[in-house]
Amino acid sequence: MFAPAPWLSPKRYLLCSRENAHRVASRLFDAQPGRVSIVRTGNPLQPFHVSTSPSRDAHVEVEIVS
Repeated sequence: MFAPAPWLSPKRYLLCSRENAHRVASRLFDAQPGRVSIVRTGNPLQPFHVSTSPSRDAHVEVEIVS
């Protein structure tokens, strides 16, 4: 589970959430079907990253494929 830094604002906490990454990934998939991945970054300011072509060593949390 993602544990945000205590100094993050409520808005930043929302933007950093896995749920927000999933919303972004779903919208991207709807716009251009293919492969969309949610990748865990380890960075507290951007713990999840949405990508259409993650690197081989990326820690993929979720993958949406058509």
